[in-house]
Amino acid sequence: MKTERRQPWLPGLTPPPRMRRVMMHADDRGQAPGLMPGWRTAKGGHFTCGRCGHEAGWLFDMTDSEVRRGVPCPVCNDPAPPRV
Repeated sequence: MKTERRQPWLPGLTPPPRMRRVMMHADDRGQAPGLMPGWRTAKGGHFTCGRCGHEAGWLFDMTDSEVRRGVPCPVCNDPAPPRV
């Protein structure tokens, strides 16, 4: 059995914690009137961010679990501009 050798983290060099993603959740769920070419499903939802209020509108071609999980908010998850 091969043992891996890892470098221990030095006290001042620990990686910074990851920022949490802000997700938009579905206000309303439904189905598109028909399938577009290349779509897997006609299911989708109307997504709104609860933090900033951004509306993505209706997004389709999603599974049930993708609709329940939500989609990342492009406004809240925008990386901060570098400080000068």
